[in-house]
Amino acid sequence: MKFHFENRIPGLGSPKAVLLVGVLALGAVFRFGTITQPFTDALNWREACNAMMARNFYHGSWNIFYPEVDWSGPSLGYSGFEFQTVSYIAALLYGITGEHEWVGRSVAALFGLWGIFALYQLVRRVWDEERALLSAAIMALLPGSIFIERSFLSDPAMVALMTTSMWMLIVYLQTDRLRFLLLSGVIGVWGVLTKPPGLVISFAMIYATLTILRFRHKLKPRRIVLMGIVAVMALVPVIAYYLWAMHLGRSYPPYHIAFTGYLLWDQGLNQWWNENYFVGPLVRWFSSWLWTPPVIVLVVLGILLPLRAFDPEKRTSAKAPWLFHWWLVGILPLYIVAARELVLNPQNFHIINPAAAALSSDAIMSITSFFAGIVRSSSSVVVRTRVIAVSLIIIAVSGTIALIRMCYPYARHDYELGLALRRVSQPRDLVVTMASVLAEPIVNYYSQRRGWLFPPPPVEDVTALPEDDHESIRMFDKLRAQGAAWLAMVASQQAELKRDHPLLLAHFQRTCRLDQRNPKWFIYSINPGAPRN
Repeated sequence: MKFHFENRIPGLGSPKAVLLVGVLALGAVFRFGTITQPFTDALNWREACNAMMARNFYHGSWNIFYPEVDWSGPSLGYSGFEFQTVSYIAALLYGITGEHEWVGRSVAALFGLWGIFALYQLVRRVWDEERALLSAAIMALLPGSIFIERSFLSDPAMVALMTTSMWMLIVYLQTDRLRFLLLSGVIGVWGVLTKPPGLVISFAMIYATLTILRFRHKLKPRRIVLMGIVAVMALVPVIAYYLWAMHLGRSYPPYHIAFTGYLLWDQGLNQWWNENYFVGPLVRWFSSWLWTPPVIVLVVLGILLPLRAFDPEKRTSAKAPWLFHWWLVGILPLYIVAARELVLNPQNFHIINPAAAALSSDAIMSITSFFAGIVRSSSSVVVRTRVIAVSLIIIAVSGTIALIRMCYPYARHDYELGLALRRVSQPRDLVVTMASVLAEPIVNYYSQRRGWLFPPPPVEDVTALPEDDHESIRMFDKLRAQGAAWLAMVASQQAELKRDHPLLLAHFQRTCRLDQRNPKWFIYSINPGAPRN
């Protein structure tokens, strides 16, 4: 039996190519429409971190292995973050464009568009052309994908790279061309370095390998050993980098390692079980913006309905019909050990958005087949077209409502406070900041000043002040002794101090001079001091 695996990209003049270009253009419109927004939206804290590291690459050291933040006081703030793909590219572009929010957002958006194209190529190889175009269209319109891929985050690059890695693996499995296996390994390493949740697709990779090679009667020990060697070689740089990141986070202020502190072994199974394993926040995130109810329904239908994208009687090439089911399965072990981290930083769920888009496309095609089957054959094409169009419109409308909510400038007071602090302070002044949400560095970023968040890490919970005001006073006096010159806080934090921490507020007012007051924020000039015994 002879197999044909080329599955080439359609010519530019073909209707399929025109549709694909239209899908990519639609995705670009949604992703580039708001890229000039300051980092004030729902994911502002991580955007500010990435922008801060990009600025420090640009103005300081270009060594990508030393990502640096500005909330470590006067010392170098090397932090244990993931490999800085997006922020480093943004820093390189700053030399041409200058430092602007739209640069980092554009890098993420371009990765997102590539991810849509890679998903199209992947689906057409494991399913068919029709579902490939529809999967790409849903990915272009999916609210969670749009919002994350127009944000200055690592996740768009990670998802695009891992989707490409999967595509290259499928090409290798279908063609036996070694270069595609090597490409899959190299791109996959880059993706996991960019963010560890990329490992989620390992389950789908294993499934595809066993399924396609078994169908082709090429599940031989020699081939399995070769792929195993590539996989092990791919893990070596990943393990080495994250050991290095842990070393950085433990060796330098502010003693921060990303993706730690909120894992199962950090807090214990009993605590998580008492909080219902965070199912409430999980449902809220997915229903409010990551997918929205229409997409949730389609994903469930795509999981449960008989798979129509795979006809064993008519196939002419090796397929992987359950690939995206296994892609979703991969999130389960990650959720078991990192549920709290995932619900605190829901952009990490972006890794399963390609699977959601693909399964939704299969569900829509099943629905169209059902309706087409109950009308006369001459009208079936019209019915199918209308069902697809209505489905995409529903996804777009519900998604737009979610996007308006997520793009709302929640941190606008922090942004304005940062600008005001920049005006009153000098470049070498050290600042202490209390944003609307403690531990968020947006005030530091827009002030362009080094300093500390308050309470400063390492503390057990940087998002809340200690119950004992005397402990907070000791921490603040230590920062005064280290040269802190300015204290800046939003009005909501001042009100909370007055209500819940009157001793700390009184100490602030005794050791600082109110320099500027605004209905939205307060800026104090700090009197020099020495730490208390």
